[in-house]
Amino acid sequence: MSHQNFDLKVPLIGRVSIGHLLLVIFLVGLISSSLAVYATFVSYRLGAVREMAKADGQRIAHLVFEHFYSVMRKGATRGEIDDLVHHIQNQLPNYEVTIIRGEPVVRQFGERPGQAALRDGDPLLAEVLKTGEDYSVTTGGTLRYLFPARVTGECATCHSQAQIGEINGVIAVSVPLVALEGPLAAFAYPLMYLALGLVTTLLFVTFLILRSRVSQPIVELADHVSDISRAADYYRDVVLGDAWPKEIRGLAANFNGLLGQVRASQAKLREISLHDPLTGLYNRRHFDAVLEQASLDAQAGGPVFAVLIIDLDRFKPINDHYGHAAGDAILVSVGKSLQAAVRETDLAARIGGDEFAVLALASGHAEAQELVERLRQAIEAPQMRFGADLIRVACSIGVGSYPESGQRASDVMHAADAAMYADKQGRRQARQ
Repeated sequence: MSHQNFDLKVPLIGRVSIGHLLLVIFLVGLISSSLAVYATFVSYRLGAVREMAKADGQRIAHLVFEHFYSVMRKGATRGEIDDLVHHIQNQLPNYEVTIIRGEPVVRQFGERPGQAALRDGDPLLAEVLKTGEDYSVTTGGTLRYLFPARVTGECATCHSQAQIGEINGVIAVSVPLVALEGPLAAFAYPLMYLALGLVTTLLFVTFLILRSRVSQPIVELADHVSDISRAADYYRDVVLGDAWPKEIRGLAANFNGLLGQVRASQAKLREISLHDPLTGLYNRRHFDAVLEQASLDAQAGGPVFAVLIIDLDRFKPINDHYGHAAGDAILVSVGKSLQAAVRETDLAARIGGDEFAVLALASGHAEAQELVERLRQAIEAPQMRFGADLIRVACSIGVGSYPESGQRASDVMHAADAAMYADKQGRRQARQ
């Protein structure tokens, strides 16, 4: 026959304590929230840099436009205009400013070197010259802003061949984003660190609250249950913490209720295991255990004891004639009589069908003989009616005592049993 080994796989989550699980949740939340805050600030920074660059490009384009037309109103020559453009470029070393002539200016004043190729090779520039709408685009680390200059009535004085509304040219301004990132980063990063600190503090405080109000009570409850399970001690109720949440307090209270039910069940089982269910007296197993202990105590110098064996006379004919219910009634009556007649220090038990025993502690043989007569009177006094007949129970009693009958519990029991049979035989002969 082959034996198969089964490897039970326990999920990883089942081997992690609630404290570790809470710490993992805290760390995951901290990392996730930190990444979210960082991504938000990076996105904000990039968007803000682009908006600032666009606004900067617009401002520079309008300033160039105003300076350019200011000198043109004064009738400046081409050389003076070139000097103006060169001067503007020198004043804005980090920016690239380009002025591209439109078709009306080219028709009247001619083409500037290289601009035709620039217009033909730049689709965005061609689109602005065509539509007359300003446009901005970010390429790499640079924002390019294109500002179209339209012909107005004032422009017609110099640009006689241009029609009002046409595009005289385009002012292109390239703004480096890195020049704006520094000042913005100096403002944004402290805010980002502050936000990260607030998020971390909030998560940490939440972690501490959950650990003290949820995790720790569950750990305490689990430890208490484990201690009870290891010690098999069901008399240790859980002490409810004042700071425990309502659900955990309810769980602990229900657990205490279950412990109470276990204790009650144990007491009931103990009662059943020690007592005879019909008469309520102790059973043979408990009687033998107490007798053995009494023998050991006596051998160690403790008090002496005596054993009385009681057997009902002619019980079987009564049981057969009147039925088992009548027999049970007789046994119950004998049990009550014994309980009423023995002392508090004595132990009465039903050790067989119609056989009873009494362990009389701290009693010698002579004192036990006095107890025999008291028990016989108590048992034989009641009269029970079954149908038309009135029945009185008789019994035979034998006594064994320590140390007269022996040093061992079995010796005392054997002596009591022999004495009971001798008493029964003598009573039988007396009736004949």
